[in-house]
Amino acid sequence: MSKPSLTTTALAAAILAAASVLVFSLTPHLFVWAAFIGWASYDHSGATAQAAVRSSAALVFGVIMAWAVAAAATSGMIPLNATVATAACAGIASFFIVLAARASILSVVPATFYGFASTFACLSLTPGAFTIQALTAPRLENVLVTMPVSLLIGTGVGIAHAKLAGRLTPHTHVKLAQLVPLNRA
Repeated sequence: MSKPSLTTTALAAAILAAASVLVFSLTPHLFVWAAFIGWASYDHSGATAQAAVRSSAALVFGVIMAWAVAAAATSGMIPLNATVATAACAGIASFFIVLAARASILSVVPATFYGFASTFACLSLTPGAFTIQALTAPRLENVLVTMPVSLLIGTGVGIAHAKLAGRLTPHTHVKLAQLVPLNRA
């Protein structure tokens, strides 16, 4: 089996990126930018089955940690203003994110921070999302639902990218006689 060329890999990426943008345009509560982050995390983690599992677990863990920070900061339980409470909680969460890397499943620390940062991007960009009511509402718009789904779709796109690049690669069938020249002397 031939390894995909850079051009073939780029073509597969172009097809899937365009398709992703189109599909995500139909889903207002999911985010294509987060899917691209999930895809990048999968690739960055090694683009293997094990990478998919570890990257996905770390991405979701990052979302959960960011959600916990936001919930703690907006709940009113911390006697600090929201900015200082968020900063303090983010520092504590970052400490635990790095410690959690002791567990093999959470060992891809960059992926955890991709999930963490994506969640805060969503909370910052979505009006009304950074409130305890929005963070605890049982609906699709809740970042605890929408962000893991978006990121994990991206992991799936990453897997599809590798498969599509392989499918687009011309496979050459070489006969044994071409590999071992016969000496006819």
